[in-house]
Amino acid sequence: ARFRRAALWRALASAALCALLMTGCSGTRQAAAPESTAITPHPGEVRVEAAVRPPEKPLASDSPAACWNPLLGRLAADGVSGGRIDALFVRLGDAVSPDPMGRKVKELYTTKFLRPAPQPAPPGQKPRPVRPPMYPGVVTDENAAKCRAFLTENARWFSLAESRYGVPREVAVSLLFVETRLGTALGKGNAFRNLAAMAAADSPDMVPDYIAALPGADGNLDWISLRMRQKSDWAYQELKALIRHADALGQDPLTMPGSIYGAVGICQFMPTNIPAYGVDGDGDGRVDLYTVGDAVFSLSNYLDRHGWQPGMRRDARYNVLKRYNNSAAYANTILALADKVAAPAKTQSPSVKTQSPSVKTQSSSVKTQSPSAKTSAARVKSTAPARPATADAAGAGHPDGKAAAGASAATGATTR
Repeated sequence: ARFRRAALWRALASAALCALLMTGCSGTRQAAAPESTAITPHPGEVRVEAAVRPPEKPLASDSPAACWNPLLGRLAADGVSGGRIDALFVRLGDAVSPDPMGRKVKELYTTKFLRPAPQPAPPGQKPRPVRPPMYPGVVTDENAAKCRAFLTENARWFSLAESRYGVPREVAVSLLFVETRLGTALGKGNAFRNLAAMAAADSPDMVPDYIAALPGADGNLDWISLRMRQKSDWAYQELKALIRHADALGQDPLTMPGSIYGAVGICQFMPTNIPAYGVDGDGDGRVDLYTVGDAVFSLSNYLDRHGWQPGMRRDARYNVLKRYNNSAAYANTILALADKVAAPAKTQSPSVKTQSPSVKTQSSSVKTQSPSAKTSAARVKSTAPARPATADAAGAGHPDGKAAAGASAATGATTR
């Protein structure tokens, strides 16, 4: 009995000890868990668990920079989103370029506030005749020869477009020369990059250096802010249209060259004009304005839809051209270059010389009349084959060329 009681006491003591040990271990674990999260690392200490990137968060290089988030949000709301769009904006980098919007603000501000007022003529002097503004160095014999060669190389497209829309090939090729030098100067920038930057820069603080360079800008910040919001909204619509156009072509928009304000192609259409006026001229099933056939058909369609008609007066042609680009110099330059392209080559004088012997053998009375006859013949030869050139000369004194009449062409296509 004594041995049984001793064994029982030992068993009870062992059970109590085990229970005590289990309670202590459990309390230790419960206290240790919150303690590990409450401890703040000492300065310079790196906690391993804090340095591990959560697996559900993408790497920074795979996500667009935060500066593009507002623009991406607008695109997503309009149904333009996804990994493909994110990848495009990742390639734009981590900063919004101020240059496209800054240049536009400077241009608008200068026109509004800094353009000098016209100075009256001094007393007793007649005002000097105002010449039509034109781009310097464009209307030359050399450039006209380049246009004629381009017409020869692409005669099919120009002939088909002229017969369909009524836009003279000389006007169409001159427009292409002024826009992109016949496709050899498509723009130094990228249309997608420039439009994205303009769409994202919607307030003066996005272009501080440009604002600081404008005299009196501090007193006109409300006007600047309004114009920037308007241009930002405009650029957003163009950007969205460019993305959809690039998708239709299966092209990467970041490989499409364009102007500082986003015009694309040989004919420099703004993207929103492509679905409205773009034409598949070469019949390959898509509208690609970097091909000659589509560019010629598309610009001719635009001009036709904006009022082009064969036999138009020069002032009407001028007005249609300004619908393509609202610039007097632009319209005047295209019209003048088209006249030079259409003018006959300066190789017709030998036909006059072959007639001179018979004239010399005539009587003296006939010889006295020859000077007037020669000047008359020269006049006919210089004007009859190229009647638009005569009309141009008649309106040369008017700043908009509106005094000329009887010419036969007009142009206009993309609004910038």
